[in-house]
Amino acid sequence: MDILLNGLGILILLQSVFAFGAVIRFARYALRLQPLRPNRYQPKAVIIVPCKDLEHDFEENIRALFLQEYRDYEIIFVTESESDPAYAALSKLIKHCRRSAWMVVAGEAKGRGQKVHNLCAAIEMLNSIDRRAEVLVFADSDARPTRQWLAELVAPLGDTTIGATTGFRWYLPARAARWFGGRFATLLLSVWNASALSLLGERSGFAWGGSMAIRRENFEKLGIRRRWQGAVSDDYVLTAAIHEAGQRIKFIPQCLVASYADATLKELLEFTTRQIRITRVYSPRVWKIACITHCLYNFTFWAGMVWLVAGSYHGLINQTLAFLLIGIFVLGAISGWIRAGVAANLLRADRERAQQIWWAYALLGPAASLVYLYNVIASTRTRRIIWRGIGYEMISPSETLIWHRPAQLGSHESSSRSTRQSKASVRSSSQK
Repeated sequence: MDILLNGLGILILLQSVFAFGAVIRFARYALRLQPLRPNRYQPKAVIIVPCKDLEHDFEENIRALFLQEYRDYEIIFVTESESDPAYAALSKLIKHCRRSAWMVVAGEAKGRGQKVHNLCAAIEMLNSIDRRAEVLVFADSDARPTRQWLAELVAPLGDTTIGATTGFRWYLPARAARWFGGRFATLLLSVWNASALSLLGERSGFAWGGSMAIRRENFEKLGIRRRWQGAVSDDYVLTAAIHEAGQRIKFIPQCLVASYADATLKELLEFTTRQIRITRVYSPRVWKIACITHCLYNFTFWAGMVWLVAGSYHGLINQTLAFLLIGIFVLGAISGWIRAGVAANLLRADRERAQQIWWAYALLGPAASLVYLYNVIASTRTRRIIWRGIGYEMISPSETLIWHRPAQLGSHESSSRSTRQSKASVRSSSQK
């Protein structure tokens, strides 16, 4: 057992060294901030925001989209039905805002994810009302961008070698988060999510659907809307299309956005497992790497800890294994601390709150890896997920079965209503 654990310990330590190098490269790239230039690429843009239910701080997040320091842009909000609580809240916000904003009712999705269905409805509506918009920007309602977010996300698209730009999410505990259960689970969620930052850079491995932009011409040329037919994941499909075309995705550090959460342990496991199940279907290579990496890490680290404790009880200590495990933990802790430091520097409005929990990123890495291990194991059992109350079975990246929908209260648009028929429900603040 000593020989096995020592050998695995050396392997995981080398893996930790490579991971640490990736974190250093990310930090150097993310902190190489460019000054704002007045003559940057800034064509007319449209922000498309699919909404369902009311997120934590929903109205504050939406107001941030209305306050972008950008010359010419509009916003399209999409809900499944008028009975969605988000519809009434959005209608109220649009009434009190001078920025041109539209409401679209998409109806129920059939054979694809509701979010993807909402995005397609917005694109169809945009094509019928505005041909001038040159850039499509996609945002999630649970993230709060800075005033410069839109300008920073769009500017690099002036370089036609860049297929799309992306930001990313950084979870922060909501002010009212509970310490027991909620706050710990939220911290663990943030640590789990933060590990993906190392995949981002000048040439990123993926685009995140909650903060991404693409030239409209490129969107149409790559046939993204056609590729979305039958899909659950919008961003994995867009990422694959851009990579297949030989284009690159550029991460914009200034577009790291804060998401305020108060998750329970159950919600943590549901969310993270859903993400890994989606990854298994849409990016099996990434899933396999995660599977091997976290299985080896957890067996080596936790079995090694148990072996050391058992050995010390009998007066036998494997010093080599002890030093290997310490090295693995220290490298992981420093990597987490660096990520937290970079995030705190980029999230200036939330810098103090981010700095208060830096210790979580340094200490909770092994616990987050256990969550990953649970996710990987759970993802092998089924391709079914529940997302915003709707049950999907991901038969393939282009084929989806909806096997469950929550009971609807009250009357609302039927699923057969087309986007064209929903024009009566489209509203623009610029027409008042």
